[in-house]
Amino acid sequence: MRKCQDLVGLLADYVEQQLPPAVHDSLERHLSACPRCVAQVKSYQSTVTLLRTIKDDELPPELRCTLKSFLDRNCRN
Repeated sequence: MRKCQDLVGLLADYVEQQLPPAVHDSLERHLSACPRCVAQVKSYQSTVTLLRTIKDDELPPELRCTLKSFLDRNCRN
């Protein structure tokens, strides 16, 4: 892992345990030395856990769309 910024694009796959082993190992090494990134991973995991408790029909369609757009912009790249 070259930079903390590299973590952002990997968060979703890391939390879902979908990273290739070499990438996962590199990320783990980075996390062992970077408390800031550990905090970001924990925050992301908490958000995912919270969002999984919400039923689809509990979110108004416009909020669902806004939330999806926000997550796509901020968590994938």
